[in-house]
Amino acid sequence: MLIWRTRLGYAIRAVGVNPTAAIYGGISPARVLSSPRCCRARWRRMAANVILGEEHRLILEYTAGFGFVGIAVALMGRAHPVGIILAAILFGVLYQGGAELAFDKPKISRDMIVVIQGLVVLFAGALEHVFRRPVAALLARRTTQPPI
Repeated sequence: MLIWRTRLGYAIRAVGVNPTAAIYGGISPARVLSSPRCCRARWRRMAANVILGEEHRLILEYTAGFGFVGIAVALMGRAHPVGIILAAILFGVLYQGGAELAFDKPKISRDMIVVIQGLVVLFAGALEHVFRRPVAALLARRTTQPPI
């Protein structure tokens, strides 16, 4: 909502696409780039709570795989807030379901769940252009029809 409906969101998108054009349009990149810094600081504090709070000690390689999942969620969500939330729920279900499945069925390893996640990303990326034309045609047909 913030990114698509507010002035700050427009400024963030404009600076992200082309900072030189944003300056020409009267947007200050220094002011706009200070908002992600505040968010990053907040997220770092939250990550410290997760890393040090759950086990009450620092565990080596606790965050292994977080980068992969974060990039995969961003790609699957197509950098849209609603899409990212849905993709994060999907990956959360895959991660937790894989842990439960590995617990119940010892022959299924955690690596198989990572392979399934990779296949989901691969097929979602490959199928992006398959549905683009039919959906665009359907939306174009709906907008050209007169209201009943």
